[in-house]
Parts: sequence; C-alpha cells; structure tokens
Amino acid sequence: MKALKKSSKFFIIISLILIAVAGTTLFFMIKNRTDKNSTENSENQTSKVEEKEPEEPKKPITLDFVGDVSLADNWHIAPKYDERGGVTGILEEKMLNEMKSADFMVANSEFTVSTRGQALNKLYTFRAKPERLKIYEEMGVDLVSLANNHVYDYGKDAFLDMLDAFEEYKIPHIGAGRNLEEAKKPYYATIGDFKFAFVAATRAEKNIVTAGATATSPGVFRCYDPTEMINLIKELRKDESIDFIIPIIHFGRENSHDLEKEQVSSAKAYIDAGADAVIGHHAHVLQGVEIYNEKPIIYNLGNFLFNQEEVETALFKMVINPDKALEYYMLPALQKDYKTSLLDGERKQKIINDLNSWSINAKIGNDGKIEKK
Repeated sequence: MKALKKSSKFFIIISLILIAVAGTTLFFMIKNRTDKNSTENSENQTSKVEEKEPEEPKKPITLDFVGDVSLADNWHIAPKYDERGGVTGILEEKMLNEMKSADFMVANSEFTVSTRGQALNKLYTFRAKPERLKIYEEMGVDLVSLANNHVYDYGKDAFLDMLDAFEEYKIPHIGAGRNLEEAKKPYYATIGDFKFAFVAATRAEKNIVTAGATATSPGVFRCYDPTEMINLIKELRKDESIDFIIPIIHFGRENSHDLEKEQVSSAKAYIDAGADAVIGHHAHVLQGVEIYNEKPIIYNLGNFLFNQEEVETALFKMVINPDKALEYYMLPALQKDYKTSLLDGERKQKIINDLNSWSINAKIGNDGKIEKK
C-alpha cells in the first residue's frame, strides 16, 4: 500500500513537471511569435515612413524670342490697342497663349519712352508714354532688348527717361544704359534648372545717329566691331555656373532676305567665343537660319508687332527637355491689319519653304522644327 502511494505521488510529481515544462515552452513560443510580429510591424512602419512621394515628372523648359516691337504712341500699333480694347486687338489668341505660356519670353523694344526731347534728324522717330510698358506684361514679355536704332530717337533726356520707365515698371532690359558698363551688363535668369546670361548689341545703322554708350555717357551697346561682344562672351563662359549664353544682335540689311558678310562672320565669332545661340532682328523681314558648330543662328526675325504692313514673321522657340536635349523651332506668323497671328495651312508652309531656301546648313520641318541639314 505504501509502495502504491509512493508510486502515485511519483506520477503526480512527474505530471506536474511535464505540465510546467509544456507551459513554459508554450509561453516562449507565444512570446517569440509576438516579438516577431512586433518586429515585422515595426519594420513595415519604418518602411512606410521612409517611402517618399513620387516626384512629378520634369517638364521641358521653353524660351520664346520675337523681333521688332513698336508700342509708340505716334505710330500704328498702340492706337489700335486702344481702339480695339487691349492686347487681344493686336495679338491673335494662339499667338498670345504661346507667348504667355513660355517659361521665358524676349522681344526687341524699338521705341523710346518719354514725353521730353526733340526728334533727331532721321526719317522715322518713335516714342511712347511710360504707361505703354504695361502692354509688355499683358504680352507675357520677361526681357527686352534695347540695343537698336530707335531707343535714342528723341535724344539723351528721353533716353534716360526710358531707362527710368523700364525700371519703374520692373521690366528687365539689356543692350542700353547710362554708361557702357550698364549697356553691356548681362541679364541673368534661372529658368528651371538652368542659368542663362542674355546680352544685346546693335550694328544696325548705316548712317549712325544713335548714341553709343561710353564709360561716362549713355547710349546703346554697339558691335560694329564685334571684338567687345566677343570678349564679353568669353568672360561669361569662364563662369561655370552659366549654362547658356545668348547674344541678341540688331543687324542685317533692311527689307532684304540676303545676309551681309559681317552678319555671318560676327555671328559665327560669337558662337566660337562660347555663345549657345545668336538671335537677330532689324531687317523688317525674315532671313535664314544656320546651324553652326551645333548651335543655331537666327539671322533675322524681322518685324513682329510694328506697323500697318502685311509682313511675314516668326517666333523662335528654344526647348530644353528634361534629359537636356535641345530642340529649336521657327513658328511662322503674320503681321496683318495691325495684328500678329500664328499661321497654319498654305501660308505657314510658304514661309517654311522660303526659310529653307534662305538657310545655311539647316532645314526646317513642316512643324517648324530646325534640324541640321
């Protein structure tokens, strides 16, 4: 009987031990599972915290350039602006949308801005009230070139008034100043991820009456001798922060599609010095395009919004894609009945065909895209 009691007690103890072991094992199994789940949840939460919102795809950068603009009160366009109720009376909707949608828009401003002074002894003289400059904002213009043969039409005092007016209306300008240093000064613009330097000069007049800026006197930046512009471009090229250098030159024979020898040689010299494109105007009409050392030379954009005549013109468009690939376009347009419009159809194709006949080492496609021939 004692032996049986001892045997029962033994089995009870063993059972209790086994139950304890089983319980401990189960406890650690559950704990391990819980710890593992906790770790996985923590890792998932960390992963979620570290996830970034996807970046929006980068868009191409676009720059638009047009030729001669006159908003002079004593000429044709400004009175039509008043008569027709604003900017849509002088720019067709598609053209206006193109200009305003560009990331950067440049025009040649060919008139002085002042109510003072006497007209110089020349055939045509243009001037406007300061408030006319508000039209540039309506047009989407970000920068104007003043290096031309009409900004000094009413003498020194009117010229200085013009500089003051552009500053008052906060419209950046290049190519003219109170002295040569100011007239040569580049305008720097960061557009997208790229830094641009814009400069402007003129060699338009055969009978020179527009004052050239000097170290101590106001005027325009002249480039009849291209050396000073070449040196300016070379100096800018030393600045590694600048991605694109674009000189804007007022040159060419008026009312002719033929190129002057000096146009070609100086434009190529600017490219050789480090320019990334050369944009020209002054001839009143279009001239050809050249691709030189893989860079575009737009010899003449002609009149853009200037007078009462029917004139074929174009908008030059520069596109920088997200992969930094460059595209260039000539978008045919027409100034007619005091209004400038983008073109489609036969007239557009005619202008493209004409540009191709005048161009050097370049071909313009039906969509206006410029390619190396």
